[in-house]
Amino acid sequence: MIILIMAIFAILAFWANMVMKKPILRYLVTIIMFAGLVVSVVAIVANMHDHYGMKTETTTVKKEIYSAGPAEQTFGVLLYQGVGSDGKENAYIYKSSATASRVTVSKPDLKTSSRQVSVSGNKAYRIVKTTRYVYKTDLYRLLFGIADNNHQLKNYHIVYQVPDTWVTMTPEQAKALPAKMTPKSAEEKAAMAMQQQQLAALAKTDPDKAASLQAQQVKKILNNQK
Repeated sequence: MIILIMAIFAILAFWANMVMKKPILRYLVTIIMFAGLVVSVVAIVANMHDHYGMKTETTTVKKEIYSAGPAEQTFGVLLYQGVGSDGKENAYIYKSSATASRVTVSKPDLKTSSRQVSVSGNKAYRIVKTTRYVYKTDLYRLLFGIADNNHQLKNYHIVYQVPDTWVTMTPEQAKALPAKMTPKSAEEKAAMAMQQQQLAALAKTDPDKAASLQAQQVKKILNNQK
């Protein structure tokens, strides 16, 4: 519609300048039409550059995610890997369902930010907040809708909610973990066997507590690697 309005302003300015005989009236109408044309151009630029006539609308989707580790593992695993030259954003690796055979890799882009937070319970979640530009009113949409920018993406903000029965680590740490957890001496083997028996017994009565204790042990080993 704004393009049509611009065309009308331009045609009327040309018509006034060519047809009207009275100089004052001709100049007045021509100036008004050119002013309307300029305002229309400014409005188009403002819409394209600063989303004039638009507002932001945010939707939130929360989904449970599942451990990237093997199914027999008592604690959950969320893998992350720094990406980009500065490493400020991470790619996250998890499974999208309890029966998934392959992991899902969530990669960031220029419009995506992500972070981890701790939560209670024993389930992990991925919360995606999507912010888009939408027109404030039908009039603005009618004026500028030709740009096809209604519901244009502004950004994604992703939050990974991780309980204390889970461990977050890099793929390199996950690869090195079995060797780090393997006992070296006879005393360590005996202590490990006793600990595994205790955890197995606890898992029958309080699986969340058992998972939390094993996750704490893994976190302690990972912290010692730093």
